[in-house]
Amino acid sequence: MGVDSTMIGIIFYAYGAPKSIDDLPEFFAHLIHGKEVTTKMIEDFVKRYRAFGSNDPLGAHTARIAQGLEKLLNSPLKAIKVYNAYKHTSPFLEETLQRMLDDQVETIVTFSVNPIFSPTGAGVYQKEVEDILAKSGVNKELIHIKNWNTHPAITSVYGDRVRRAFRWLPAHVQESAFVLFTVHSQPLNPEGNDKYIEQFQAMAQAVASEAGISNWMLSYRSASSKVGWLGPDVKDIIRSLVEQGARGFVTCELLSVVADMESYFEIGRDAQLISEELKVEFVRAEFPGDSFDTVIALGEIVREQLTMKIKGIKN
Repeated sequence: MGVDSTMIGIIFYAYGAPKSIDDLPEFFAHLIHGKEVTTKMIEDFVKRYRAFGSNDPLGAHTARIAQGLEKLLNSPLKAIKVYNAYKHTSPFLEETLQRMLDDQVETIVTFSVNPIFSPTGAGVYQKEVEDILAKSGVNKELIHIKNWNTHPAITSVYGDRVRRAFRWLPAHVQESAFVLFTVHSQPLNPEGNDKYIEQFQAMAQAVASEAGISNWMLSYRSASSKVGWLGPDVKDIIRSLVEQGARGFVTCELLSVVADMESYFEIGRDAQLISEELKVEFVRAEFPGDSFDTVIALGEIVREQLTMKIKGIKN
């Protein structure tokens, strides 16, 4: 078998990756572009990062995942390079695409940190890549990695996280405990929500089955007090289930394999405080993150979808 000299470039993209606490005001301004930014808003934003007590997890983990994927996928027979790109911080997609063109990449692959497709998430990134390439007049093969929310490789990783978290609960509450799967809420829009909810439901079912969990529910974060948004909110679910006799909870975020600051606090500290108030047990399942099993799973998904594309099989 000969060596394939065609370079494949994979964009592993996510929401944002501030490198320093000094970057947070600019990051926040980009997040709410078009709206007025007040000093109080920036102070509250920085305060949350200080409360986390470490550097930004999203940037650190996505960078290491990209490094791991490149080492895993690259071979003497196939040249593959993995790049990071972000929506709200540098390197932005346009910067990353220029680097790929400079590196003589012939096939461009997009791969989101989000297993569940959202028109306002992965959909935006994919469309932006298409638009940038179209405007530049560059003709490259473009492959979007998609429909991997129920792939056995990734549900196995999530199943491990949920199973470990559930077993951490005291034995005497496990029978009346629930796993609450979460994703970010969205404004109600049947055409836009249907696929999102369908993928959420399917992934939660697959992960719960992998973990051996029968008591589980779908819930949303960032939905509390928002009229006309998908619900129920995870915090409201906790209160409701406690009234019905639940004595323990595990939260597990499915929208991203890596923790971002918002999800980390909403399904972590915020849910924990409510559980403490209600005197019930609580554990947050670990995010897959940049662990060995996550990188292996993501590599398997990429290999499989690239092979399907080469063979002309639609996913």
